[in-house]
Amino acid sequence: MGAEVLIVARESDRWVDAVAGLAREHFQVTVASPEASVDTSQVRILIGAPPDLRSRLAHCPKLAWIQSTWAGIDALREHMSPSLTITPLKGVFGASMSEFVLGWLLALERNIIVRAHQKHWLPEVEGNVVGKRLGIMGAGDIGSEVAHRARAFGLEVTGLNSSGEDQPGFTRCYATDARDEFACGLDYLVSILPATQATDGIVNDNLLARLAPGAIFMNVGRGNAVVEADLAAALQRGALRYAVLDVFEEEPLADDHPLWHTPGVFITSHTAAPTPDTAIPAVFARNLKQFLAGAPLKGAVDPRRGY
Repeated sequence: MGAEVLIVARESDRWVDAVAGLAREHFQVTVASPEASVDTSQVRILIGAPPDLRSRLAHCPKLAWIQSTWAGIDALREHMSPSLTITPLKGVFGASMSEFVLGWLLALERNIIVRAHQKHWLPEVEGNVVGKRLGIMGAGDIGSEVAHRARAFGLEVTGLNSSGEDQPGFTRCYATDARDEFACGLDYLVSILPATQATDGIVNDNLLARLAPGAIFMNVGRGNAVVEADLAAALQRGALRYAVLDVFEEEPLADDHPLWHTPGVFITSHTAAPTPDTAIPAVFARNLKQFLAGAPLKGAVDPRRGY
């Protein structure tokens, strides 16, 4: 009999043994590298990184559930359906993303990067973040945690989500179709948006023009949200002071890409929120319990929304 659970992983993936142990209590399990050929005729559960799973879906006629080991499930977008449950890795990135976002805002606003490279006295006094306005596009669990921690620094934090429904940590949330009002006068704009058709090109010249003069933009969500030419133009004309870009539509970013040489851009190579070693087994254990009980899985993708 073929395996009911297929774990697709690399030798360096430290979560595999713990996840396999949990699954083996209930199912036949196979662990395979992304390149390996295995019998998937009986597979009900797939576990791994979405790009490594995509090519196997057509060969899994009994597939019921995919547990992604990434937060993003862009590679599986075309396979979403009501009959297939896909659970991204959720609820584990809030702390590390908060450190990244607030660390960069403080470093740039307090001029820490420039001061760290000085070889002479620099007495000029820089600004601060207290009383400034931060807008977060993507008011889910990660955005809410960033908002909560940002308010401790005296920032006023507003959010943008599809419905405009208020979420914890935010002074106010705006619906996507009210994004012009949301962006008006913001000192800092952070995108934590997922990749969907609704978010394609949402950060464009029109939106950037509504920010406060000299605003800072940060993208830690997905690269599809940004019209890169519009962003570069805003930086070059001085409408934006800085842009911290962790994600791009095509990764890795090509060595000859113009953004490497655009003034005010900091590129951080998709490192904003690394996955904690214990996160994947913990999320899988929680979802497996629900799956075995026939209950809805927490954080499952809504095929209509794409996330």
